[in-house]
Amino acid sequence: MRLVEVEQFADGIAATPWFARVGELLSADDRAKHAAYVSGLGLAAGEPVRVASWTEAARIANDPDWDIAWWDAEAGEQKRLQEAAERRYGSERALATLTRVTDAALIPTRAAADKAPDEALARVAAGAAAHACHQAALVLACEAEPHAFLAKHLLFAAGRWPLGRTAGRWYLF
Repeated sequence: MRLVEVEQFADGIAATPWFARVGELLSADDRAKHAAYVSGLGLAAGEPVRVASWTEAARIANDPDWDIAWWDAEAGEQKRLQEAAERRYGSERALATLTRVTDAALIPTRAAADKAPDEALARVAAGAAAHACHQAALVLACEAEPHAFLAKHLLFAAGRWPLGRTAGRWYLF
């Protein structure tokens, strides 16, 4: 049963090196995962811009010129996967398993995000990482791999934070 794999995924979340490589130079592997994430959403990838500091990440995260197409692509895909998981397992069972994943992500992602220079940014970073766990769990539950959300989670699991698309550029911290 696929939900057992989702529960195993939840069990491994605490060992993930959240935010351990933020600010470092981008590797070829980082670029490949980023391209898989973006193209998997049906968007033009483009070369991600490296974000070098938490201060720069805060500026980008607060920039009002973020790309609505990116947001809509993620939201639409998440809704599609959520509905598929609920059809497959029933809404109560799917919700319980996915909630376990999110709950497992909250403390370790928040502890790792304490590197941020302020409380608000730490909450945003931790929330983004926990959300990526939820999205990856949806993919696993629906047996939809390979998938953009798994690539996104792999970026987080590699110590990165994909900040998204703002002012026509992709940003990777």
